[in-house]
Amino acid sequence: MSLHLRSTLNKAALLVNRIGSSINGQKATLGGQAAPAFKLQPTPDVSKFENNIVTSPYGDCELHDMTMVQKVFESASRWPNKIAMECGITGRKYSYEMMRQLIRRFGSALTRMGYKKGEVFAIISPNIPEFPIVLYGASGAGMPVSLVNPTFTAEEMARQLTVVGATVIFGVAPMAETFKQVARLCPTIRNVILLGPPQEGAVSFQQMAQDSGDLFNENLDINAKEDVFFASSFQWNFRVMLTHFNMSSNAMQFLQPGGTNHQIATTNYQDTYICLLPFFHTYGVTLLMNTGFQTGAKLVTLPQFEVQTDSDARCSSTSNSLAQHPALKVESFSQTHTIFCGAAPMSVQTSVKLIERLNNPNLSLQEGYGLSETSPGVLMAPLGNTRLGSCGAPISRSKAKVINHEISDQALGPYQHGELYVSGPQVMKGYLNNPKATNEIIDEDGWVRTGDVAYYDDDGNFYIVDRLKELIKVKGLQVAPAELEDILNSHPAVAEAAVIGIPDVQAGELPRAYVVRKPGMASVSDAEIQAFVDSKVSSHKQIKGGIEFRSAIPKNNMGKILRRELRVEYANNQQQ
Repeated sequence: MSLHLRSTLNKAALLVNRIGSSINGQKATLGGQAAPAFKLQPTPDVSKFENNIVTSPYGDCELHDMTMVQKVFESASRWPNKIAMECGITGRKYSYEMMRQLIRRFGSALTRMGYKKGEVFAIISPNIPEFPIVLYGASGAGMPVSLVNPTFTAEEMARQLTVVGATVIFGVAPMAETFKQVARLCPTIRNVILLGPPQEGAVSFQQMAQDSGDLFNENLDINAKEDVFFASSFQWNFRVMLTHFNMSSNAMQFLQPGGTNHQIATTNYQDTYICLLPFFHTYGVTLLMNTGFQTGAKLVTLPQFEVQTDSDARCSSTSNSLAQHPALKVESFSQTHTIFCGAAPMSVQTSVKLIERLNNPNLSLQEGYGLSETSPGVLMAPLGNTRLGSCGAPISRSKAKVINHEISDQALGPYQHGELYVSGPQVMKGYLNNPKATNEIIDEDGWVRTGDVAYYDDDGNFYIVDRLKELIKVKGLQVAPAELEDILNSHPAVAEAAVIGIPDVQAGELPRAYVVRKPGMASVSDAEIQAFVDSKVSSHKQIKGGIEFRSAIPKNNMGKILRRELRVEYANNQQQ
């Protein structure tokens, strides 16, 4: 299975077009929020930066010690008849009360199967309405949940599940053969649970949903601040452990008034989230599920992943596609007031294209920043954002600072580049079975080293410059690949680009570009593109390492460029 974003966007376009023309008392958004018309709020005043530590401009949100399951049940009591989950493809749906009952039944069935608190439950699934039922059902039974990218190979899945010691897998029936391979490679797996037609050797989700629910213990001894709710698995060597408190805190931070325009469900109104974000990532779990359920929203799922036989099934990022995708009817976005972007920086050029295309004066484009280690959110641009290219200020109860260790260990002032450090209640418990790595990324005062190079302006808005380890050093001068990529992407013949540093005897490193040309632009030469870039940058930033044309830029499932793969590829080619 592989990511086929363009096919997904076609489905999203149909869904948005349908919702935009038929919803009464509801408004749909991509990526997060939906609500009635609102008045744009000015950028919040940021307090002066004592010791160059930027604090949140928003008030302190409420924090609590409830488990995530208890919060979902609280929402079910408040909005029992509201639709909680709906499949954007098949139309099957669950109300909040139905979801609560199925969570109880699923958790009870796991207990009946012999699973105990502390055993790890794995979910390997695209976005489907049953995903939160399984997630909260397993969590309610005291089982930490490890979420796995369904596009991984069986070997990659097994490697991850072996590390966390998973004992059971949930997924969809079309992946049954893959799961059989995973179970053979990972001997700790005792059962595979499938949604769909019965499969030999697998447990039926539908059958588990018929459980009486009597073994579900709502008073199970779960310590919200210590017990792991979710294990992020985006790094092979490090498994991020996020507690119930981490995850619930991040949801409360995003819901703090003034930061976003989430609206609480009423008798006549309910937010609708179009769930393009993958649920297997903290971004999807926090920004869609945990946040959405706390406001009584309806989540409309789209399976982001399909079986794809074309090996070159790659396309530009979601934001680029929204800005240019021909199937999207602009009028369908007339009720959309906020688009929230994260996971990778959105260029100013793309932001402008998107705003101009949608042509909605009430539209607010918010960019956020986070990492798996922070559940994930920590920075967020304000409503009515006018600072395109910035990922904003710290969210409620969060702090940020910039340090350049080559100069000193003191926090730097505005407009000075250095490594971004962040802190707050959403910071992870640590890396699984790796205290050394945990201590390297979280200092004794609770600050997380992000590994990202950033600066902030006079108002405390942060700008991500690049990854620390990906900076190119040309004769001792730093060059940010993202800066050159933005210039390359502004060329009319360039669809997308990536820049890395390659070794050079005299300069130390030189920038090298990998470029995908737009259709019909094959005649544009590397010399033309290089001259275009060189005219816009100083000498040490010029692409003197050459330009290579290729059919696609390697990216991970969240759209981030995998420059490391390009560096390895270049090194291997030099050895041949």
